[in-house]
Amino acid sequence: MDEKEVQHCLSSKEEQSLLQQQAKMAAMGEMIGNIAHQWRQPLNALSALNVGLGMKHRNGKLTDAEVQKFKEKSNTIIQNMSSTIEDFKNFFQPDKIQETFEIHEAVEGAIRFVSDAYNTHSIQVQVNIQDKILVRSYKNELMQVLLNIFNNTKDAVIEKKIDNGMVTINMSESKNKVIITLQDNAGGVSTEVLEKMYEPYFTTKFESHGTGIGLYMSKMIIEKSMNGSLESENREDGLLTTIIIEKETKEWVYSI
Repeated sequence: MDEKEVQHCLSSKEEQSLLQQQAKMAAMGEMIGNIAHQWRQPLNALSALNVGLGMKHRNGKLTDAEVQKFKEKSNTIIQNMSSTIEDFKNFFQPDKIQETFEIHEAVEGAIRFVSDAYNTHSIQVQVNIQDKILVRSYKNELMQVLLNIFNNTKDAVIEKKIDNGMVTINMSESKNKVIITLQDNAGGVSTEVLEKMYEPYFTTKFESHGTGIGLYMSKMIIEKSMNGSLESENREDGLLTTIIIEKETKEWVYSI
């Protein structure tokens, strides 16, 4: 390998490292936003419980039973908030390792991260799972890919002012492959966007709202760490995204 080839190789590695770091920061920003959404409601609920407890105390109506009820409700809310932080910590653990998991676990985990934002914008998720599908792969990476798709769907529903947004998720098996499809009703995209949507730095969002890295890195994750494919096409009244991964992928560390 001559000097030019060495320099080109180093440059490619540096560019890939930069893209990975940008993808990580963008994903963290999305996650923090989702956590803020998820925490807002329980914080309001805790505040209401405190106000109610204080009013009953001032009115002389605070009983042992009311105190116990307050304790149980507040503990449940706090445990749920703590679980959100645990999910966040696990999602961004630095060392990515293979694990055996059911596909629906990754799907449901990603849905939990966006559930509050989806409820706010009246977006429903329908998951059609007939059988338990086990794979040995990178669960957090798959969750990140799904999260990117969910966030893009949410943005499209909001931008196009779609009433009763919907994402339908189907899963199936074919020999040593698992096929996951996500169909939304957000109206699809133009041919130009469809051709470029998985290119690095391509985004249709305002500069302050998108980096153009999420879908590119999602495609890299699926292709490089899961030996699969990630493609999208216009179908019916929205975008159909198809993820294909191997049931058991080769062991290697892929960090974002």
